[in-house]
Parts: sequence; structure tokens; C-alpha cells
Amino acid sequence: MTISVNEVIEKLNLRPLTVEGGFFYETYRSTTLLPDGKHSCGTCIYYLMKSSDYSNWHKVSGDEIWLYHAGTPAIQLLLFPDGSWTERIIGPDISAGHIPQSLIPAETWQAAVLFSREPADWGLFGAAVFPSFEYADFTAGNGAELAKLYPEAAGRMKSLGLN
Repeated sequence: MTISVNEVIEKLNLRPLTVEGGFFYETYRSTTLLPDGKHSCGTCIYYLMKSSDYSNWHKVSGDEIWLYHAGTPAIQLLLFPDGSWTERIIGPDISAGHIPQSLIPAETWQAAVLFSREPADWGLFGAAVFPSFEYADFTAGNGAELAKLYPEAAGRMKSLGLN
């Protein structure tokens, strides 16, 4: 059975995620508050990218886990606070080096694009953040500025259109 991206968006009640790109729907927010009174223990969302979407550069103050659900895998770049970087393919084909989930440590810059960007391509992922995601804990990044801070990753950022 083939399902269109618009059907996925409709059936999962996804909405545009203007601060990052793509579409999302929050599926879970813990009701247990942390001692700071501002955060619950965790949140989880569906996150979808169409072929032309990007998960734009950003970081959050908590740990985040991306989970592959369906469709086209994603290429994710991570820029770590120590100046190192890595690239991951979040997808189902473990024998080809894909990983079905990706841990992004707190304060790590991240961005992603779909592995294949044909017009009908789309990818559905989950993202869980611990402690819970709050917009106050979100920092948007600028690819050109990050390329200067991470010169070893700059070429790959440019080749993926993430600069």
C-alpha cells in the first residue's frame, strides 16, 4: 500500500513547524513535573519532512532522540560542543549503515535532510526530548556561521544545502 505525504499529514494531524521546517504533532508530554517546575520529564512528537524540507540548524538544552518510522531515511549532521561533528543516516536499512534511532546530546547543533529528495519523497520520524521540550530551550542556528565554527564539516554542510 502506498500512502501520499498529504494523507500522512492529515491522518497524523501534523502541522507546519515554522521554527525548524517540516511538520509535527506532539504525541506525548509527561505530566510529572521536575523540581524546577518548568519542565516535565519528557515529550515526544511525530516529525515529517517532505522532499524539499529541511530540519534547519538548531539545538535544545535537553537530550533528544530521533526515531525512524516510515518513508525516506534522513541524513542528519551533528555538530558537538567540543568542535567535532558526525553524519548519520536515520533509516531502516541497518545492513547499509542506517540507524533506526539517533541520540543527540543536549546543546548539540543538528540539521537534517531526506536521503532522497525526489518530489514524492517524504520521511516520518519521531523525536523525544528529555526533559520535555520547551521553546525557551530551543536555539535556532545559522548554517554560514556554524560552517565557520566547524570548518571540517563545512564542505558536507554545503553539499547537503545546510549552510
